[in-house]
Amino acid sequence: MKKSPTNSKHSGKDKKKPAKEVPQPQTWEEYMEEGVLLEEKGERYATGDKARRFYEKAGDMYNKACKLNPEDSDCLYNFGRVLYILVDFTHSPCQKLSLLNASIERFRSALIYDSDNADTLFNLAQALTTHAEVIQDHDEDDEEAEHDHEHKHGENDHFHGSPEERAALELQEAIQLFENCYIIQQRELYAAVKEAHPKKGDEKDEMPKELAEQLQEELANNAGVLIDTLISTSQALTSLAFLVDTVDRSQDYYKQAGEKLEIALGVASDKLLWPASEEESNSGKGKGKASSASLDSAESEDVMPALKPVSVFREAESQDGAISQKEKICDIHLQYSNLLSSQTDRNFQDTGKISEELYENSLQHLDVVLSLQPRHVEALCDKGDLLGAWAQGLAAFEGPVPGLSDIEKWDSGSNITLGNSDVVAAEGEPKKSTRSTRIWQLFASATRAFHSALEVESQNTSILEKLGDIHWSRSLLTSPVALKNRAMLLNNASVYYRFAWESCRDGSAENVDEEQRLEILLSWAQVLRAIPGKEEEVIRVLKQWKRCGGSKEMLTDMLEGQSGDILQEDFIEFALKQARKGL
Repeated sequence: MKKSPTNSKHSGKDKKKPAKEVPQPQTWEEYMEEGVLLEEKGERYATGDKARRFYEKAGDMYNKACKLNPEDSDCLYNFGRVLYILVDFTHSPCQKLSLLNASIERFRSALIYDSDNADTLFNLAQALTTHAEVIQDHDEDDEEAEHDHEHKHGENDHFHGSPEERAALELQEAIQLFENCYIIQQRELYAAVKEAHPKKGDEKDEMPKELAEQLQEELANNAGVLIDTLISTSQALTSLAFLVDTVDRSQDYYKQAGEKLEIALGVASDKLLWPASEEESNSGKGKGKASSASLDSAESEDVMPALKPVSVFREAESQDGAISQKEKICDIHLQYSNLLSSQTDRNFQDTGKISEELYENSLQHLDVVLSLQPRHVEALCDKGDLLGAWAQGLAAFEGPVPGLSDIEKWDSGSNITLGNSDVVAAEGEPKKSTRSTRIWQLFASATRAFHSALEVESQNTSILEKLGDIHWSRSLLTSPVALKNRAMLLNNASVYYRFAWESCRDGSAENVDEEQRLEILLSWAQVLRAIPGKEEEVIRVLKQWKRCGGSKEMLTDMLEGQSGDILQEDFIEFALKQARKGL
């Protein structure tokens, strides 16, 4: 509220004239125009509360416009898109579902009046894919009861299967929508090719340079959106492949997902579709060199102490809105890697075996991305995740993960208390020793990948947490080199968890929800408990966890199988015992 002139401390000085009150929109056209302006302001801020408020105001304008003209497809589409954008600004599953349901409803209504609109088809498919992801972790029936909200998902409205079954149905619908969108976009791309590259003898053959460049840029944009649709289709097929029951159906969906990416690579590599400056000497169509060559080769390498993260790179300069061929190639290979990573998980689920070939192929696609963009944070983190998962999978076959009580018995100067693999190796079976060495190398390479990502984004909470996780996982290994470095590994894990907590403790960190903050505190407390002399710090961190919303019920749920890969059962039991004492 503005202060009145008489209450101002400077009432005797010259005052600025009050700003003229901006007239409020009254007509459908004015509401639409104001909505677009507000949406553009939200895009400029991109993230944070200011962006969210602009998007919410834009949604309010579109809502009022829809009330004046409920059959306008553009208005319904804009409203649906803003609602979908707002999903990224909340961490609450209930709020996500509510926004997604409202967004889906608007997109469906828009298609009633403009059934061949590629943008609406694409965004509806994206919203359904996201909805399928959320409902697997949250029962929508609870949200319906809480908010008494009627959800309109079309012909599957009254289907009452498991979350996985409902997700599979939504993914199937999304895939069909993407296919319809692709047909329209493919037709538009062919038309753009004819316009930008007329046949010899055509009256447009000698077009002005500026017009030729403009048409080529539009052609690249058309190619880019077609690639986006193919990647999104592949993502939906990959999710569906992991969900379906039978192995044959799963493999068929994975195959289809790969075929979409092969088509996308063909589009990305077609020189006719991209400006001459965008043509890459390496199109990225191959898979690159074998990634195993990049593994740390020295098993005896000492672990270096953790240092305060400082970015060694400047922020990337803002680019114009032109679609980059290189970026599209990177996007394709990122999805290829995700597809193969998903396939490794599904293969293990079906057979109980680790497919090292799939891991290798997945890493090779990430190497293509990093050869084109060495500071690509997503690729670096994906590489760290993949290498870590590979190492943990191999370590699981070495024997059960030791508990803290077992760790306390270890003596790094003795080979009697080492894991079975080391004992067998000492007896002369080199395969076991090689396996143990490879696990260490994979973990070391994963650590290096996360460090490289941290050099680009030094305050990224998730990267800091991943570094804490990877050092903790390495401290549980039973090989001689791991035991030698165990004290440093535990100290580093503690340091990175502390950095992660400091980066998000005030609640202002982007894309960090309450669940992740609580998880960081529990992981930190677990590491401190494994370090001699840190008993008081353990309790202090657990008290902080409780103040931030941690409860006995959460710990009980974790004991029932919801603890994830990092938190161990004996620590959860310890934390629950402390919580019952009142902390």
